Amino acid sequence: MPIRLPLPLSSARDLFEKLKRDAALLDEEVTTDRFFNFVITGYSLVDWVGRDPALAGVDIQALRSDPTLKVCGDLANASKHFELDKRVPITKSASSAQGWGLGRYGHGGYGIGEEKITVELNDGTRISCLDFVQQVLVVWRTLFP
Repeated sequence: MPIRLPLPLSSARDLFEKLKRDAALLDEEVTTDRFFNFVITGYSLVDWVGRDPALAGVDIQALRSDPTLKVCGDLANASKHFELDKRVPITKSASSAQGWGLGRYGHGGYGIGEEKITVELNDGTRISCLDFVQQVLVVWRTLFP
């Protein structure tokens, strides 16, 4: 018998709502923990969509090949398994720095500041954590308007 999470996480839409809450937490303050939660949720949503009877017609392969969701997958799997060894990632790294002038002004602890997380792709493209969060939400909002 499969293990089921307690309500309210019982459908792909519920998990999308969690993703939006994770994004809101990052908007309050960027931290590695919050970004980790966001990418895990953003990538796990693909599997939830594939198993949700209400979304039976959705092309899961298209979701798996979406570049933004691939980055989520790279970061989620590398975080869970320490490094990727099952597939070739499109993501080179995710780096974090913290200190005066790095994060947004007024966010983060006094004298410490907010983390600045940057995702770098193999093609050299660099994107801030918060911009990446918005890209992920755009992808999922096409399915959950």
